[in-house]
Amino acid sequence: MLGSAQPIAPKARRNGLLVLALGAGLALLVGAVAVRSPQLAATVALLVLLPAVRAQSRTAGLMTLWAYWLLVPMLRRMLDLAEPTSGADPLSLLPFLGTAVLALMELRENRLDRRARLILAGAGVGFLLGLPMGLLADPAAVSFAALAYLAGLSAFVIGWGDTMRPHSGMTLYRALAAALIPLSLYAVAQYFLPLSGWDALWVETGELGSVGAPQEDHIRVFSTLNSPFTFAIALATGIMLGLGVVRTLPASLLLTLPMILALALTYVRSAWLALVVGVLVFALAARGRASGRIVAVVSVCLVALVAVGGSNPTTQAFTQRVTSLGSPEEDVSAQERIETTSKLVPASIRQPLGAGLGQAGLAVRLEDAGEEDAKLVDVDDGYLSLLYQSGPFGLLLVLAAIFASVSAAIRVLGRADPDSRLAPAALLATLMMLLVALASADVFFGLPGAIFWYLCGVAVAYASDRREGSPMRFAVGER
Repeated sequence: MLGSAQPIAPKARRNGLLVLALGAGLALLVGAVAVRSPQLAATVALLVLLPAVRAQSRTAGLMTLWAYWLLVPMLRRMLDLAEPTSGADPLSLLPFLGTAVLALMELRENRLDRRARLILAGAGVGFLLGLPMGLLADPAAVSFAALAYLAGLSAFVIGWGDTMRPHSGMTLYRALAAALIPLSLYAVAQYFLPLSGWDALWVETGELGSVGAPQEDHIRVFSTLNSPFTFAIALATGIMLGLGVVRTLPASLLLTLPMILALALTYVRSAWLALVVGVLVFALAARGRASGRIVAVVSVCLVALVAVGGSNPTTQAFTQRVTSLGSPEEDVSAQERIETTSKLVPASIRQPLGAGLGQAGLAVRLEDAGEEDAKLVDVDDGYLSLLYQSGPFGLLLVLAAIFASVSAAIRVLGRADPDSRLAPAALLATLMMLLVALASADVFFGLPGAIFWYLCGVAVAYASDRREGSPMRFAVGER
């Protein structure tokens, strides 16, 4: 044993010295940067930390990445409270850059098959078709949009890598399972208690857009994320993926109810509609007694919130918000969406390469937008947003990649045994839920985009011949 340990010691000493040297260099760099901007210093430090953690432990690195997506927006608010920024906050780029960096590390270790490469290339070209016109219109906006869309797409590679490790489980599910209960409780506190200083500043500066709740003197909650919609999509994803794990009835209720309550307090109707569609897809795909019991848990939580709608102002406001979906003629936002669609669809079809990447959605907020651009910020349809930015050919390429990924999820479900259908059914249902949500917001952008393409990578990898016969599991140790 002593003889076998001797060759390892010099290498370990070299690695230790290298880590020490890198740490010292990083400390000097961060110290120098912090003098100019604490936000930039935090961005540099956290970005360098991520691949270092990933090099020591793949699971820890990926869990850290998902933590960045979930927690960095609150870190931004805290630093803004202490040291306000002027212009774009560099911390807003951290999750995107971190996803791209870890995806590159995954590519070095996992070889994609032909189908996966085609899906990745097709979607990437679809997004980038809007690059030339975007560069002519607004280089800053197109740069941010290209980074956001392609970084989200790169999560496909991370999903593929998770799947190719049979005993690692899905890091996305594990991160959501660990984080969403505390985040839900924080959201409930945001609604019923006075806002913290950093959250109050975030609301006052208007970074979130409209966060006013139907109930007076309350907000639509966003927890540690940067908008009610993003938080709602994270909650809905956690609920849907949780359907694929067999639990006892009390455990299911205990874990699901806080997320359902927090989702209600976001007042994001499109997320509720998408969740209902996802639950229906799951019920049809999973079949069996176990799936029926799980769907019953979610259904009881949903119906209970609506049934008590008149008992107090909060539940009444939620009920009115949800039921307004059935009256589009009286819904101002629905009428605005219809009007915007009728204007932009003909204009988009006449531009084969689109109006330019970054000309719709959040990217235009990087610059002072004119009146026409300000209207484009409010496009409440992810399909329309991409059609306008990258043109009809770009949209078709991205839709083709999505179709191939959903088809892969269906094949995985078809291969599953009757006793192991829950996880693949939940995967398919979550993808369908996100596609429904895409009709009301740009799901390709930010955390929802990383979640969506990650799940596409999982589906395509499980459908690969390399994984044939291997049961799908969301987490290590699930029963």
